[in-house]
Amino acid sequence: MSQLQLATLRVESIEDLRRALDGADTRSIPLGSRVPKGSIVNAAAGDVLLTAGQWSADIRTRGSVTAQRISLGVKLDSQSTHFSFRSGREVFPGDVYVLARGDDVDHRVSGSIRYAFVSLRPELLLSHAAEDAWRESTGFWEKRRWFCASPPIRRLIARSIQTLVMEVLRSDVPVMGPALRQLQVELIEPFLWGFMFDESRRRERHTLSGTAIVRSVEDWVDGHSPETIQLADLCRALRLSRRTLQRAFTEVLGMGPARYLTLKRLTAARAELRQSDPAAATVTDIALRYGFWELGRFARDYRRTFGESPSETLSKGTRQTF
Repeated sequence: MSQLQLATLRVESIEDLRRALDGADTRSIPLGSRVPKGSIVNAAAGDVLLTAGQWSADIRTRGSVTAQRISLGVKLDSQSTHFSFRSGREVFPGDVYVLARGDDVDHRVSGSIRYAFVSLRPELLLSHAAEDAWRESTGFWEKRRWFCASPPIRRLIARSIQTLVMEVLRSDVPVMGPALRQLQVELIEPFLWGFMFDESRRRERHTLSGTAIVRSVEDWVDGHSPETIQLADLCRALRLSRRTLQRAFTEVLGMGPARYLTLKRLTAARAELRQSDPAAATVTDIALRYGFWELGRFARDYRRTFGESPSETLSKGTRQTF
């Protein structure tokens, strides 16, 4: 069975940096006396690959992408200068850019940079993007794209991806099954925010009111097991874009649809904890079953939501009164 796999590469030379972009045929030239130093982490969550790097250098890189996969990349900090020759401007933290087969790799990086890429097969990206994949075609994602949201959204994207990278590195339990599927979604979703909130897109308004949209979502979700539902499922089933869902849930419930789905999974996990025999069940097993692959985050979120820890709920076991 597939599970999360991690590998770390030390960066100590220009040659090591060629591995930073899987599937790229690149040529890098040092522009200063600084020897590249840092590390690159590769995480494989099934068919979704995460590459996160942190290194210092002053280099000019040119080449082309040869991999069949599509990569979504983002710069995570403002400590370096990352200039893209293909667009003629600097890359800012939180900008999301797409690299596909045949694309140019054409940039200069100077200083200490942190970045992340997620790469996956075009058809898998299409599945996760759902209604946001225009006309349900991989062609949109296979073309050169650069998504630039407003500064607050860019900061949110960079901060969310950086937090996710740190949580992946800290993961100390086998992540598989529902937890692995949830991790795949969480790896992809922040990159899609760049597309969803790209400032060049026209503001969308749906014919249904926010209240009607939220009630439609609630009705659909109630008919499915919470651990199996992802945001892409809602978009596809109800023919709604992420932007429309976000607007409706923010207006009506004061939270995004992803947070709503997390609360549904938390509630379902609590119900199982309350009904389980503490001698036969563990918090870890139940959390993973409902897609909570990062146990520290699960415990903190659970306590904030229900006023007690998951282990306290389980310790009461079948003695709970319903």
